Amino acid sequence: NYFLQTHGGTHVVQCLLSLLASVLGLACLALPSFPSSAGVAASVAAAGTSDSAKTLTANVLSRKILLGTVKYQLMQQTLLLGMAKHFAALLGAATLGASRIPELGIRNARRHLEMVARDPVGQYLFYCSLLVVWIGWFGGGGGGAGGMRGYVGTLRQNVISIMNAAAATAATTATEDGATSQGDASTVSQLLDALSTHSPPWFLSQSTGGSILPILILGPILLREIISTLWVGSDVLTLVVTSSNSKLCSAMLTACRSVLDAFMSVLITSERWRKADSFTRQRTLAKLVSKLSLTMELAVGAILVGDAAASVASTFFGMGGAPGQRLPFKVILGKAACAHLYLNFLLSRRKKIADIVGSIRGGGAVVNRVLDVLIDPRKEMGLSGDDDDAEW
Repeated sequence: NYFLQTHGGTHVVQCLLSLLASVLGLACLALPSFPSSAGVAASVAAAGTSDSAKTLTANVLSRKILLGTVKYQLMQQTLLLGMAKHFAALLGAATLGASRIPELGIRNARRHLEMVARDPVGQYLFYCSLLVVWIGWFGGGGGGAGGMRGYVGTLRQNVISIMNAAAATAATTATEDGATSQGDASTVSQLLDALSTHSPPWFLSQSTGGSILPILILGPILLREIISTLWVGSDVLTLVVTSSNSKLCSAMLTACRSVLDAFMSVLITSERWRKADSFTRQRTLAKLVSKLSLTMELAVGAILVGDAAASVASTFFGMGGAPGQRLPFKVILGKAACAHLYLNFLLSRRKKIADIVGSIRGGGAVVNRVLDVLIDPRKEMGLSGDDDDAEW
């Protein structure tokens, strides 16, 4: 009943999609970004000793490039799963609203559905959809034609063909150490040429923050999906404890709640969290997640606008970018359209953005909170047994 009779019967689909999105998103963040061809070439040229030269072999470089392509694909797949999950939530809300029309009336049911569609379900459905289009169609290979699928297939094919040719050459010169080292250096040079010819998306390159930008892009979705998955796990564990009286499950539930209470007491204060009921805790956690998500969404807006501006500058004014590399006009137009739509998306949330800016300006409370946690962490977590500590 918990999975099949909740959220209009779509709760089980939402839970599975949230779990898959969380797993793929965490795997994407764990994988390394694309190595920078200029950075690798500089490090190879600066490697003066034999030990430092051995740290970068053709096998290591090819593995990093292939893992970068996997990271690229997992980023889009995570956004696709998030989009599917929010679409299922919107469908469940529509089904639930239609079933309540006899009780609430058409007008009240429509108002409830519009509220759900505006925030947060509809907004994050738009967020995932827009980024899927931006990453898949206008971000592949530096924004070249073919999109993500064409770029990943071409780069993988080039890397595999280079490594196969290197393996065949190494088999014929296996007895000569000097020839083997020269062949490895030649293979590294070929891999760098392939990486330079098929330049990776700038937001996944190590030279342009490829380790941080994926966190900002996937952060709003991952944060919600991970918390949603943990909340469902807590509900299932509670149902198991109440129905079977299992001591093991009861101990696990108690331990999880203790860790959660300690963590949330640090973020919110012990009095507000521990004395609140379940509904108030959910609302407090939702507000905290909304603020963190909106902060990362503002950073994503800067990424999209900067990408569109850099594409226009490099194509029409020759500022930056690879020499002789011009982006197709439809790619530039698509990037500009994505940036424009995303800015409209942020403008629709300007009231929440103003609240966040106001809280940043009044950052004294945050500093005081951090100092309280550093001075007496046990008390701020609600773990101190003595509530009436002596003041001095």
